[in-house]
Amino acid sequence: MKLSLAVITLLVSSPLAWAANPRPYPPADAYLQTTNILNHSSYLIGLDDHQWYLDNIPFIDTPDESLQEVYYYRTSVIKRHLKWVAQGEGWVVTEFIHPVSWSSKFQTTPDSAPHQVVELRWLRDLNYNKDVIQQYTRGGVEKLSGITFTHYMHEAILEHAQATGDIPFLVSQLDGLIAMYELWNTNATLDPTTGLYHRTPLQDAQEYSLPGYLVGGPGGQDMQVWDDFGLSASMGGGNDYSLIWSGPETYRPSHNSYMIAGARAISQVASLAGNASLAQTWGTYADNLTSRMEASLYSHELDFWIDVVEGSNLRCEGRELIGYFPYRFGIGTNASYIQGLEAGLTPEHFLTEFGPTTLEQTNPYFTALKNSTYCCMWNGQSWPFSTSVYLITLARIAREGLSKVITPALFYQEFGKYTRTNYKDGVPYTAESHYPTIDMWSGDTTNHSEHYLHSTYLDNVFTNLFGIVPAFGDNLVLQPLVPANWSYFAIENLPYHGSLLSFVWDQDATHYGGNHSAGLSIYSNGTMFHHQATLGTVNCTLPFNTTDAAQALAAQPEWQNILANPNSPYNLPNVTADYTLSTNGDIAPYEAWKMNDGLLWYDTTPDNFWTNNQSQVPYSTISITLQRPRKIHSVSLAILVDTDRGGVVACPAGIKIVDQQGDTVAFKNPWTDCVPNALNTVPFAAPTPDGSSNATTPDASYTVETDFLQIVLSDQLRYTTAVSEIQIWVAPNLGPRYEAEDGVIGTFIGSFEGRATGLNGTIENGGVTLHEGAWVELAGIRTANGEAGRTQVTVLGGGNGTVDVMLNWLTNTTVSFSGAANKTIELDLLRGGNWVTIFQRTGTPFVDAVVVGG
Repeated sequence: MKLSLAVITLLVSSPLAWAANPRPYPPADAYLQTTNILNHSSYLIGLDDHQWYLDNIPFIDTPDESLQEVYYYRTSVIKRHLKWVAQGEGWVVTEFIHPVSWSSKFQTTPDSAPHQVVELRWLRDLNYNKDVIQQYTRGGVEKLSGITFTHYMHEAILEHAQATGDIPFLVSQLDGLIAMYELWNTNATLDPTTGLYHRTPLQDAQEYSLPGYLVGGPGGQDMQVWDDFGLSASMGGGNDYSLIWSGPETYRPSHNSYMIAGARAISQVASLAGNASLAQTWGTYADNLTSRMEASLYSHELDFWIDVVEGSNLRCEGRELIGYFPYRFGIGTNASYIQGLEAGLTPEHFLTEFGPTTLEQTNPYFTALKNSTYCCMWNGQSWPFSTSVYLITLARIAREGLSKVITPALFYQEFGKYTRTNYKDGVPYTAESHYPTIDMWSGDTTNHSEHYLHSTYLDNVFTNLFGIVPAFGDNLVLQPLVPANWSYFAIENLPYHGSLLSFVWDQDATHYGGNHSAGLSIYSNGTMFHHQATLGTVNCTLPFNTTDAAQALAAQPEWQNILANPNSPYNLPNVTADYTLSTNGDIAPYEAWKMNDGLLWYDTTPDNFWTNNQSQVPYSTISITLQRPRKIHSVSLAILVDTDRGGVVACPAGIKIVDQQGDTVAFKNPWTDCVPNALNTVPFAAPTPDGSSNATTPDASYTVETDFLQIVLSDQLRYTTAVSEIQIWVAPNLGPRYEAEDGVIGTFIGSFEGRATGLNGTIENGGVTLHEGAWVELAGIRTANGEAGRTQVTVLGGGNGTVDVMLNWLTNTTVSFSGAANKTIELDLLRGGNWVTIFQRTGTPFVDAVVVGG
């Protein structure tokens, strides 16, 4: 069923029905039915904020306890890395738990982004991924930062759509997909002679790789000894350690596979868009690039894909794990290539207890240990980034029965090793790199490496182990690689093509009880539609129109957190506190601005919270200032508690929220229903005559229009209070007017949040004054019906100066206006939300708002 505009509007405007610890906004797929096979809460012991998992993840139950334990841990890793940027911008996913200087816009990182997209396609809230995707196709991540790390985002975006079934969204990204690809077609990355793409191993996210050792020795030759102390003169010069680290410009099988897959993805999207000519152009380009890659990057001596140094054409004759990447992207699929992959799958080459290794062990530059605390040395360390790709290659070959070596048993063996690496001291954990022969992480730095999100795990469980093969259309295909001795497993609430699917394998109908028959049963939205007695290949028709179902889910509104500020603590919105812990007189490590930086987790280390610990009074006041008055019905506080870890932080004893007029709109004393380590949404109610608020019966229809709130938190006796994040959620703005002060002013490109790099605009007088070099970005701008079309757009402004207006960054459409006047222009808006960025060019222009439709 497709939702009408009237129904969508009703969903946006309807108030929430409050319950105990209510959600800040309704789940988008709340209207879907499901099964009731597993006790979901029983799988969440030890995890925080249970409601998020109940609303977002598929639940699994397997005989492999470690696999299951790591699965739920890895869903918590995803949760930690979800960052809300700003209204209109939506969500991004970070790679590092704390911001790093080399990341791109809003702390995205291109090399890990495609892993994250294929991983997050299995979450029920589709907006996480759609927002990330559009930051690349419309938000200008690579246009702003320049091309940095290699990636397979084009392929990941296609694979995301194959799981969601949302073809219109995919097709609407076509312009951005092409523009992203064209950024790489320069002499800096594409060699006009060979027609191959080149990048240093470092920029392929694999520093200290084989090419660096082969050219980083004396005189540009291969490195003879690591420590060249005292040997420099006799060897004609010492090692070039910088070159060994970064590696030379290199034609790499990984990077070129990404580019082939990207061209093929564009071809397929163009075909879906009905543009046969464009599809043929990109398909031909992919085929030609494949031929060039096969001719240059395959070693017939090794029978394996290798690196070739750009310029010198030095052939790096040695097996690296990236030689398994091409098959994952549909390259090298004939029997001889597969036999070449088989040769490395022995304990003498790549296979170790915690492997695979990133360089085969027979190579003279292989090292199982490190003589450096540096995180990443890809001449032997086990790296989850590469392992997760390697596993997909093994699974795809195994499920097709193309090899007597790469079998389902080998895949499960290697997947089991990968699972074992995801532990530390007996507890699930992921960092940067792992020793291949020792049960220890080799790259694991405090406040940096914890819960590192640079690889897949959920996707390996669903597409590899359970064998779900996402594809467009109404068919569901399974080619499971589940071990033959598994007598049961279950998957519940798996999102697929606008439906919630459940799978129950109960070999003799004794494990799960109920009315389940022996064998494999598959359900859609709570109703069984397929059953078979054995666990094998499934190819069945889904019992619903997948096009309609996918569009019904895609049409649900995305609620907006209007309090997050990626530039926090600079400009608005702003969160301050009358006290914050400052240890030993140093700068406070637990700043109030961490409560609206868009990052939310409940770990003590790495920290991301404010606390009033050591305050001389048992209560604290937090002040919230928005860019402009907004209609608000609640505030959500992520309350951190560490008493279970031996700490002194507990739920507050009471909470009071006061609006700009001094009226109490929420009051709980005692706050008996505070949930520790969870997002607590506190709804408002109309003030009573005595000045307090009716805390027992919050009014779902009561709102306050204000740009200022104060939250007073009182401590429990003998305890203190901490807050990781404060959020204010409202229905999305569907236009036609978009206020400039709601946008992002400047941004942090390759810098830490909390530093004013690139920020030079001021919110004032109901708009934004742009000073030298400043810009304001408004996202989520759409036509009246949300479809694509050439549309009049009016920029309301004034001041003294000139601005440029750019649409969707990567399309690079610019116009100018100057002086105290409103300017109406025509822009080709794309389907859904668009990015309109207004740049200061001269003077100090003032931007009030953007209005769609003139």
